[in-house]
Amino acid sequence: MLRKNIILAFRLILKNRNVSIINIIGLSFSLACALFILLWVRHEMSYDRFHPDYRNVCRVEEDQYYSNPEAYHVNVTPNPSGPVWMDEIPEIIDQCRVAWAGGILLTNGDIKFFENDVVSVDSSYFNMFGFKLLEGSPESVLNEPNSIVISEEIAKKYFGDERAAGKTLKVDNDKLFTVTGVMENPPKNTVLPANILLSWDYHKGKQRYSDSWGNNSIFTYVRLFPGSADSVVNRKLTEVTDLHKENNTIDYMVDPIHRIHLHSYFGFGKSPGAIVYVYIFCAVALFVLIIACINFMNMSTANSSLRAKEIGLRKVSGASRKLLMSQYISESVLMAFISIILAFLLVIVLLNPFNDLAGKDIALKTLFSPGYLLGILVVGVFTGIISGLYPAFYLSSFNPARAIKENSDSRKGSGLLRKGLVVFQFSLSILLISGSIVIARQLTYMRNADLGFNKYHLVNIPLKGGLGQYYPSLKTEFMKDPRIEYISASIQEPYNIGSNSSSIHWPGKDEEMEVLVSFSGVDFDFCSTMGINLLDGRDFSEEYQADVLNDTLANFLINKTLADIINKDEIIGMDMTFSGLHGTVVGVMDDFHFKPLKDEVEPLAVVPLPPEYFSTMVVRLKTEDLSPALKDMEAKWNSMVSQFPFEYSFVDEEIDNMYHAEERMAKLIGLFSIVAVVIACMGLFALASFTATRRTREIGIRKTFGASDRTIVKLMIFDFMKLVAISILIGLPAVWLLSVRWLSDFSYRISLKPDIFIIAAVLTILVSGLTILYHAIRYSRLNPVIALRYE
Repeated sequence: MLRKNIILAFRLILKNRNVSIINIIGLSFSLACALFILLWVRHEMSYDRFHPDYRNVCRVEEDQYYSNPEAYHVNVTPNPSGPVWMDEIPEIIDQCRVAWAGGILLTNGDIKFFENDVVSVDSSYFNMFGFKLLEGSPESVLNEPNSIVISEEIAKKYFGDERAAGKTLKVDNDKLFTVTGVMENPPKNTVLPANILLSWDYHKGKQRYSDSWGNNSIFTYVRLFPGSADSVVNRKLTEVTDLHKENNTIDYMVDPIHRIHLHSYFGFGKSPGAIVYVYIFCAVALFVLIIACINFMNMSTANSSLRAKEIGLRKVSGASRKLLMSQYISESVLMAFISIILAFLLVIVLLNPFNDLAGKDIALKTLFSPGYLLGILVVGVFTGIISGLYPAFYLSSFNPARAIKENSDSRKGSGLLRKGLVVFQFSLSILLISGSIVIARQLTYMRNADLGFNKYHLVNIPLKGGLGQYYPSLKTEFMKDPRIEYISASIQEPYNIGSNSSSIHWPGKDEEMEVLVSFSGVDFDFCSTMGINLLDGRDFSEEYQADVLNDTLANFLINKTLADIINKDEIIGMDMTFSGLHGTVVGVMDDFHFKPLKDEVEPLAVVPLPPEYFSTMVVRLKTEDLSPALKDMEAKWNSMVSQFPFEYSFVDEEIDNMYHAEERMAKLIGLFSIVAVVIACMGLFALASFTATRRTREIGIRKTFGASDRTIVKLMIFDFMKLVAISILIGLPAVWLLSVRWLSDFSYRISLKPDIFIIAAVLTILVSGLTILYHAIRYSRLNPVIALRYE
């Protein structure tokens, strides 16, 4: 029976070529979109699931409490906490601390580069995580103080094809480290993408290291006994901390490592995390598939008159309704499988462009993995059944006597249903078009927003590997160039400050008030270099001796947000203590965005620090043509500090890079939206052709009674435009609600102006109108005599 159904289905597909081609093309493109999204979602969901026992490997996180009613969530912990928690909490089998080094200079002879993906870790790293060693033993590679483990990529970079294990590398032009292991390049689907691992002793030897339980600066991962209750572990983490930290007010909790990528959040308020993008793309895939399925349903039911006699004769011959339904579902499933084979070929051909667009490195072999092939099978069967279910019910219900006599089905319900499906289809299209516009505008807003400083003509030069000590002489030499306007430096990139503390006091401060304040150390001329407006007071300057850090004495610059919290008439000259430093507030800066625009501007205080603390130099150039000035800077650099490579980046480009995730999402959704609209219009084109054919006699009668070609065109277009108008009325409110929900995750966002919805509506009307126009003009020009003889 199945073989017979398949053969009959093939014959019917070949018989109705035009309808079949439209359905197969529409399904192929929609299924290709769904398969690409399935790849993307599968990759997003795969993060850190390659670790052994990954469900029991967790990161320890904190909820800190300040005057703000919401908890401030952070993902870092104190340096000594990991081993103490493992010793005192029986549910913890193992622990590993991870401290990002912030970049080092790595040298092998004449080969030298600044490296960023560098961490200091405990020796348990390879026992906790599933990164594979190609050279070295997991139990011993990180035991010695001066041991270093590098990835294949780094080994190739510094040693070529030679065996790396046993060789040495110089770190920060200071100490020689022995390569004790080489690991596989870490995959992209991990929250620990380090290419270079140093022993924990390297971190302990840094000046910033602290054994205080009040200093949160590293990540701590723990492995729990299977079956351990997170709530119990969370309570014990907090209780143990209470024993080691006086007046502890922080709550601790564990988060499984495989959830971190999609569910991690930071700061005030519990953000849903990147999982929102997974939900959005799953919805887009579903919408595109539904639009294609509606095309299939519409064409199948609209084409019922061509099959009415067949259905009637088969029923008279004894075919049951169940048999007919199985036949029609077989047809739709067969068509879906033809489409999914074409879609799979499209995915193979377009995989590399998709990887470039999505920022992924999905290998071709992934397409042939059992899990993905099973996903393709499920999508194909689901699409085939959904597409064919209603047509099967509808066609198999024909009255055999009437179907044979009239060669058609006379019920009116099918036309109403087709109209309803067209409305639903274009409502989804409007949702996708409008959503794409909202996302694109929010992205444009973030990239072009006033950040409170001038990001253009600003160059960032890293000062890693002990370069900070040479900063004063470099600054002096660079400033001789008239094309350079200002130079300053900072312990962090000024547009990405991540350090904060609540240890701030000023005269008259309410002792019950807990204020979390971000901070950074900077050089003289910080505001002038960054282009930050000073609301009151002055910038740091060499002319003032007190601006230079002296033991624990230093002056402060604060931003407007902190000034508003202090709420004093005279802030300039006010005494202030912050993070163990005592001094005077000498200036109030206008608020500037020192974090991505997703976050609100937080209170900020900056202090002048000695050169050896600086990790980045910022140079403001006067000229539009930056290349000659940069080349001269490089020449001076090489003559003064040739042992360090000259590297730089443009601040405006660095800031743009912060929004790569949103940019990729906008491009992908825009592309899938175009595909969805094209598929919807293909269905509308075919349906308009079929409707026009069935109204040929009506057109002939109208023309006989004097109707002009223009009147006929208007009549046909108006019938479909009513449906599109209803789609707009349904789709736009849904877009508004979803857009408001998505934008609520951004502290700084666009307002939903009417033009967004007007553009979406006009685009939909134009595209659908042009789609129908061809058939309207074609049938309006029919000779009324020929039209009346039709049928």
